[in-house]
Amino acid sequence: MIASMAQTVIDRILPHPDGTALVGQPERLRQLADEHGVVLIRNAIDRGAVEAVRWMLLERCRTAGWLKEGQPMADARAAPGIEIGEDVANPVWKAWYQSVQRLRPFHALSEAPVLQAALAGILGGPVYTHLRHIARSIGPTSAAWTTPPHQDYWYIGGTPDTWTAWIPIGDCPETLGGLAVLPGSHKRGVLPKRRATGGAGGLEVDGELPTSWTWEPLRSGDALLFHSYTVHQGRDNRSQSIRLSADMRFQRRSDPIRRGSLEVHLRCLTWPDVMVDWASGDPLRAGPPADLRIED
Repeated sequence: MIASMAQTVIDRILPHPDGTALVGQPERLRQLADEHGVVLIRNAIDRGAVEAVRWMLLERCRTAGWLKEGQPMADARAAPGIEIGEDVANPVWKAWYQSVQRLRPFHALSEAPVLQAALAGILGGPVYTHLRHIARSIGPTSAAWTTPPHQDYWYIGGTPDTWTAWIPIGDCPETLGGLAVLPGSHKRGVLPKRRATGGAGGLEVDGELPTSWTWEPLRSGDALLFHSYTVHQGRDNRSQSIRLSADMRFQRRSDPIRRGSLEVHLRCLTWPDVMVDWASGDPLRAGPPADLRIED
């Protein structure tokens, strides 16, 4: 056994299919994506932009009391005894999350030109970016918040041809965990699910899964793209630091979208609350186009 996860084991780890060199070759990039259901794009987002967002998130982590005193903030070293995960019932976590959702630079990561070009190639047409951007903060010894094997489609609905970009907000070496993906699993369609026996998210794949997965260290600016049917799971954070990441989703402009994908994540705020300090002419203020096919 090479690596243990929240709900299953991996006995063989392969690198992610790398589409970085194919961003300017959309047909070849689409073929790679269609084959594997997952594509790694290195330097998809300006590293400086990601690091700036990381600093903003860490400032809010410090305000929340999550960082160890006397340590460089850039190390994201967690305070002793702190368990950090997506806990809407925790007022400290909720305040942290609301403050993150108000950050325009966080939402702007989704509009990075290379990232958008890669997704246009994969999707084969004009891209629509979901508005529901998700920030993740996972502390050490927080296995309870490591997501079990699942498919995003269970949660997002709409068109199956939705692609998630998992974006590490800071370098993500082996000790921080990150995301492992089951390549080719998108070809199996929607899989049966059951209530999860542990980890975050509440649901897991019901049935046996292969033990050969893809994973590799990622750096600020990288984006791991995968189809809504592609099975993936979190890896436990075994470091002493907080792991920060983002989930951002994309689809063809002409395909249907579920209404929830246009809302603030967890409905923790309204969009007017989020954008209260954004410039009036900011293009990120634009709501969904009138002809977007919205489903309830």
